[in-house]
Amino acid sequence: MNPADCYHTGLVVDDMAAAAERLTRAMGYRWTKPVDAALSVATAADGDIEVPFRFVYSVDAPHLELIQAVPGTIWTPPPGGGAHHLGYWVDDMAGAAAQLERSGYRLEARPSGETLSMFAYYVDPAGVRIEIVDRALFPDWPGSLQSMAA
Repeated sequence: MNPADCYHTGLVVDDMAAAAERLTRAMGYRWTKPVDAALSVATAADGDIEVPFRFVYSVDAPHLELIQAVPGTIWTPPPGGGAHHLGYWVDDMAGAAAQLERSGYRLEARPSGETLSMFAYYVDPAGVRIEIVDRALFPDWPGSLQSMAA
């Protein structure tokens, strides 16, 4: 992992539509259509849980991800608001996970199953949360965003 692999800042918000509207008014962001997906996630705190995700990405860089808050999970707004996580592309999920663990991060959540796949959230003792995402999921990220634009 390296700084150039950081591709988004994730913001968990109580009202995704209102947050997107504010950011559009203030900075001119354009957004993808909302994505709704339920996913079984393994969490350090609660084991396997079903999470009803709803999110959008900004089409414009630097990219923001707005995630609708999911009460009772790690996908809740941080106290006082602000960034929830930094998202990094990785080519080797296991290698990136090992690098984070050697650096003092602990696994917080990932898709359920035997192996690390798609994405995973790691958090350090200070509360800085990193999401690693398999780059192979979106080989043409800008093109993917444009095709999903609202």
